[in-house]
Amino acid sequence: MKRKPIVYLICGFIGAGKTTFAKKLEEKTGAVRITKDEWSIRFIGNDPTIDGYEEWDRKIIGLSRDIAFYLAEKGIDVIMDEGFWAKEERDELRRKIDAIGAKAVMYYVETPIETIRERIVGRNNTLTKDSFKISREMLDNYLMYWQPPREDEDCILASEVK
Repeated sequence: MKRKPIVYLICGFIGAGKTTFAKKLEEKTGAVRITKDEWSIRFIGNDPTIDGYEEWDRKIIGLSRDIAFYLAEKGIDVIMDEGFWAKEERDELRRKIDAIGAKAVMYYVETPIETIRERIVGRNNTLTKDSFKISREMLDNYLMYWQPPREDEDCILASEVK
């Protein structure tokens, strides 16, 4: 019997360490890592406050998901490093992954908000080519949209992965 491809969903808030974890998972599993923020930054730069950012972000998310599902349909394991802030979005993605005959495995990169705030300040001071500049005000505004996974969501804490 043919093994189902795995689509790893990396869930977590800004600055939680999602991409760091996704890179380790990529090395461990050999899955193709798709980090939509890296793609966005290559096209539009590090400033998410530019005019039109929301539209660009939606387009990059759509493209990265299309590619991830295409690869999974071809039997290739994929890591989707995107954050997946809303429960409804996570549920929808699981349904789509199941519908293409793949298996969803969600990792939650749980990080205290104070640690995230410290990381964002540090990241802004030493901005790399692969990260967005996020002000404290933006971070606090984004928190309104963050829905951490609930116990019934069947996720694995990234901190438990060796």
